[in-house]
Amino acid sequence: MIKHNLPSDWKKSDFGEIFDFEKKSKHKASEGEEKGNYKFFTSSNIQKKFVDDFDFDGDFLVFGTGGIASMHNPNEKFSTSTDCLVAKMNDHQILTRYVYYYLAANMHLLKAGFKGAGLKHISKKYIQNIEINYPDDIETQKKIVAILEKAEGLKEWRKEADELTDEFLKSTFLEMFYKSNPDYSKWEFVSIKDLTSSKKGSMRTGPFGSDLKHSEFVDTGIAVLGIDNAVNNRFQWAQRRYITDEKYNKLKRYTVYPDDVIVTIMATIGKSCVVPKDIPLSISTKHLAVITCDKTKCNPQFLSKSMLFHPEIKQQLAKANVGAIMDGLNLTIIKSSKIPYPPLTLQQRFADIVQQVEQLREHQSQSKQQIDDLFNVLMQKAFRGELEA
Repeated sequence: MIKHNLPSDWKKSDFGEIFDFEKKSKHKASEGEEKGNYKFFTSSNIQKKFVDDFDFDGDFLVFGTGGIASMHNPNEKFSTSTDCLVAKMNDHQILTRYVYYYLAANMHLLKAGFKGAGLKHISKKYIQNIEINYPDDIETQKKIVAILEKAEGLKEWRKEADELTDEFLKSTFLEMFYKSNPDYSKWEFVSIKDLTSSKKGSMRTGPFGSDLKHSEFVDTGIAVLGIDNAVNNRFQWAQRRYITDEKYNKLKRYTVYPDDVIVTIMATIGKSCVVPKDIPLSISTKHLAVITCDKTKCNPQFLSKSMLFHPEIKQQLAKANVGAIMDGLNLTIIKSSKIPYPPLTLQQRFADIVQQVEQLREHQSQSKQQIDDLFNVLMQKAFRGELEA
């Protein structure tokens, strides 16, 4: 709860006093599709599914009940899965959007409500008892909402800029290495295996089964790379996993080196990036394919982006994956995939562009952090009554 002294004209009410919960939907989360007429909300904090019919129409708050804290504020026709709670403002003079921002500023209140073993859940009763602080004057609420919406608009602008950067890299790759290049038809198609280092183990996956158990991860030591390091198609540190020096000595053959290409081959498949030059001593998990390029033949950035962008390679991988017993790739599929082989000088020119884009991304990341910090400061000031003047 916010402990600061509030202006004298502010009130406090439990959520259940100002909102009524609607009857739960009967839609299962699996019913959501990539396209549809109406937004479909699940327990995810990202709305990306759609359905062709709607359960609700208007200004509501939607809470995911399982897994992690999530909240949405649709003001339109929409549907939800059974693992959502939907609440509508009753006759109190409070803006739903104001309460949405209040809870967003105090997300720890929702997070604290998730209880239970295994997959944690939050109850309707818990949400009903969350205390909401608000100015009695509806015009003050509108002013707070307007300020925060402008700040949130900056966040959306930053997100769109990031997406445009990704699209630029893809379009540049296709212009250089696909049919729009007049030399494309002259290039030989070679297998990915032919572009790798001659050293043993130039294509490898991480340890399987009992060779590496989750119980063997420690707080510090030799890093272990997984899907989360490549899932955004650029190398990022996410959850940190480590093994001891002793364990590493048994798994040295799975070492990942600077400029290796890593590809996700299980769960989220086909994501790829190049390992940075400043990588600490690391190994990979079984969820990654690791490729060490022969740099006299192939630039790692070219190979990585080919896995992501080239239509013919993506088609080969997708076709091979359809016939697999499990939803996943394997080294045999990747090794045998054919890739158009452009001159190394052209590959290097593209790698230089990638480097420039990555520098731009770093500036964008810093900008995003500044915008996020500004938004958080504004929210905290708003709900202490410091944005009224």
